[in-house]
Amino acid sequence: MAKVEVVMDEKTLLSRHMLNFKLVKLAWALFFILIGGSWILESLQKIDNIQKWGIIYAGCGAILLLLNLLRISWKINISKFTIWLGTLGLLYGIATIYKFDFIIWAAAILIIGLIMLLEVFRK
Repeated sequence: MAKVEVVMDEKTLLSRHMLNFKLVKLAWALFFILIGGSWILESLQKIDNIQKWGIIYAGCGAILLLLNLLRISWKINISKFTIWLGTLGLLYGIATIYKFDFIIWAAAILIIGLIMLLEVFRK
């Protein structure tokens, strides 16, 4: 059986790179809108400090997950790190908003760091 390798031309690679660049810029724009909006809501006393940070954590996690979802839909390589970080941020933000204070989050971050360290040495 012959092995067939599909090679993209330079134009296709450049267009995917530019699309990924635009997606990253979109994610940064949403991040700054999220931060600015949450600070404004806190200064108007619509939310308190704990709610502000919960919204920021959950929003950042949602932005990272959305970024990778868009990358999947346009067949661009995804980042496992940002998927883990986005999931952790979303869960931690929801826990903060609803005032669930678990020490498990410190353990989750430690475990993620160890997994990343093992992946570096494995490759």
